[in-house]
Amino acid sequence: MPDYPHLGWNPAPGSPAAILALQTKLSTSAAALGTAHRLVDQLLGESTYWRGEAADAFRSALDGDLPRYLRNAHRSVSKAASHLRRWHDDLVGHQATARRYDTQAKLDRTALTKAEAGYDRLRSAPDTTEPELLAAAEAVTKAREALESVRRLARELEETHRAEAGRVAKGLEGATGRLAPQEPGVLDEVLRWVDEDLGDFLSDVSAVAGFLALVIGPFFPPAGLALLFVATGASIGALALHATDSRIQKSMKDGFTKGEFDADFWDSTVTLTGDALGSVPGVAAIAHGAKSATAAVHAAGAIGDSAAAMTAVRAGSDSFVIGAKSAMNGMREVENPLTAWALQHTSDPVQKAVKYALPGAGVGTVATHYGPWSDDQTVSDSATAVDGGRAVLDDGPSSAAKAAHAWASLTR
Repeated sequence: MPDYPHLGWNPAPGSPAAILALQTKLSTSAAALGTAHRLVDQLLGESTYWRGEAADAFRSALDGDLPRYLRNAHRSVSKAASHLRRWHDDLVGHQATARRYDTQAKLDRTALTKAEAGYDRLRSAPDTTEPELLAAAEAVTKAREALESVRRLARELEETHRAEAGRVAKGLEGATGRLAPQEPGVLDEVLRWVDEDLGDFLSDVSAVAGFLALVIGPFFPPAGLALLFVATGASIGALALHATDSRIQKSMKDGFTKGEFDADFWDSTVTLTGDALGSVPGVAAIAHGAKSATAAVHAAGAIGDSAAAMTAVRAGSDSFVIGAKSAMNGMREVENPLTAWALQHTSDPVQKAVKYALPGAGVGTVATHYGPWSDDQTVSDSATAVDGGRAVLDDGPSSAAKAAHAWASLTR
């Protein structure tokens, strides 16, 4: 049965649900591409403070065509998503109009059937007068014209639908043709990278930004604080992506249900643990910011006229930023209690060396993700072991101490 049985054909073919699903997926990819491009740009700028072979390998992996591909792909996919969104909205409208025409066609067809039956009945009746027969014939003509009129409107709708579909197709071609990388398969590779590697990249961003904050912070406190927010924000994003990654979920499930504690299991465990520990300062800063914002909104008096409400919103927004910054600054001063205890009787240079060595080892494992050794399984397993050790010796105790400090401050 056709979608519009009373018209006899479908003047507005297409699936709004399928188009909306694709548009949503493209919008998500565009947002991820934009985030990745901004982080690459920011890290390339901040990494000038970082020296050595690992720094050179990291910069060479990020520099070159990657930022341009990410920028162009972000614009391309964003434009494609915008075209699809408009097409979805137009299609919904066209199909609503087509259904209305189909309903009218049903009424007109019913009227035509009734008029034709009346004409046939009068024509076969022996006592029918000429005026009655002419009136019945006119009723048939009017009913037929009404049906043809609505069918004509449906054909006009079909032409409009076809023309707009052509414009959307040209818009999509322009979005991918002029902005996306022209080399065959490069855009596919970029989108595949977003789907498969963005979580790992954000983990790397967190490690590098955290190390740079440690190095730069004493000399440029505002830059150090900004890098701490980048590090924790990247960890939160990485945790969200890794926790929903089907490959990581499978390796963790196989480990706990089948006893398959292989390299994939430990890599997934260390990855999720590192992301979770790196997210602790960010979550704490958000909690402090929310507490400060709530207090400010209540103090400003959110209940009242629109001017009072706007004042409360501004006060809440400003207080959120101040509270988050204050909490992050406080956590920045918290030392690793494990290394502080273990090194309490050592000299100051030794303590400083260990303080920088543990985060620096994390940056070293980041470097193994780029360059010729990125596919070496032995190197990958060694990096996982180093990151696992860091989680036990540095990230774990530090995050626990920072969480305790933040909780004490939050509950005062």
